[in-house]
Amino acid sequence: MIKLYQLGIHMYGWCAKVLSPFNKKAKHWCEGQSMVFDKLPNITDNNIIWLHCASLGEFEQSKPLIKIVKKNFPNYVTFLTFFSPSGYLNTKENDFIDYISYLPLDTPSNAKRFIETIKPSMALFVKNEFWPNYLIQLQKNKIPSFIISGLFRKRQFFFQNYGSWQLSILKGISHFFVQDANSKKHLLANGINQVSVTGDTRFDRLIENVQSFKKLPLIEAFKRDYPLIVCGSTYLNDSQMLIRIGHKNPQLRLIIAPHETDYIHELKEDVLLYSQANNNNVKTHSILLIDNIGMLSKLYGYADLAYVGGGFGKKGLHNILEPLAFNIPVIYGPNIQGFNEAVEAIRLGIGFSIQSEAELEQKIVQLLQQPIEKSIIYQYCKSKLGASKLIFEELKDRF
Repeated sequence: MIKLYQLGIHMYGWCAKVLSPFNKKAKHWCEGQSMVFDKLPNITDNNIIWLHCASLGEFEQSKPLIKIVKKNFPNYVTFLTFFSPSGYLNTKENDFIDYISYLPLDTPSNAKRFIETIKPSMALFVKNEFWPNYLIQLQKNKIPSFIISGLFRKRQFFFQNYGSWQLSILKGISHFFVQDANSKKHLLANGINQVSVTGDTRFDRLIENVQSFKKLPLIEAFKRDYPLIVCGSTYLNDSQMLIRIGHKNPQLRLIIAPHETDYIHELKEDVLLYSQANNNNVKTHSILLIDNIGMLSKLYGYADLAYVGGGFGKKGLHNILEPLAFNIPVIYGPNIQGFNEAVEAIRLGIGFSIQSEAELEQKIVQLLQQPIEKSIIYQYCKSKLGASKLIFEELKDRF
């Protein structure tokens, strides 16, 4: 099976090259991959922490932990890699990350060359980032590796008979810090005993965002005294659905922040683009379309209600914890399997899954007329804090 995986990885790289002239994301990825080894720094320091994240969201949730590490062990160098262009292109070096790079494609030769070049003293993989060839090289070189905020489900590939080859590699990971008891149960059932339930570091990061909230005068001018719905990480279909609802209900104010900017040109009719907004024209529009990346978490601070995209697609729901951290109830589509926080939010009456445009409009009106008690959301978020400190306490003896 591992030979099929190696073939699949090479095919992935080939397909990305074929698509790159027609797809912006594929183009950025191919450009980054072509230069990744040339751009790797020559680091002579022996204390290197390699942190790998799939994309921007995983990096955001790792920030509180990395900040604690750098505060307590300032002599360590942090080396951050991304697989996705959205992570690499939207992250800048800062006081707790020393180097940023794309992760070279997971081939045996790339993994060997990368590990031999940066020589990490430990590797941290956020959530469910499992790259077999890199894990094999780390284990060959006796470099400890850790999964941060892991989330495991019974139906995952490596828990099936055909994925047993990858399970054997996962067993070599030094420790799994997982989000919930179910994840631990699935790992234990498959012979992985080096597991601790430490919770989800996203909550720690989200509370940091709330505490560092800064006013946005243009958004204040747009909202004024109107009820405001912030719609984050939307795709084309739910963006169009929300725009139709907004036009039918001019007493509302909608801010729509699409997951990607590629389809904004299909949405800009009868809405105001943020890049073209000023203190005068925001007062004459009821729908504001965010045409940049990185602003969304700040916008939830102004919301009376939130909608989060991904629940109508196959890739899955995006981050509903961002609005919840601001004590804002959240609505999302029906495809929430595997997203425990979405199920839990429904149980608590602070999250709402809808099936159609008509149901979405009805739920918006209902929640604005009968607001949810914010203390319920606050207590939920408060109960989830502290994962980063727990992980650090278990990791610190490794430094």
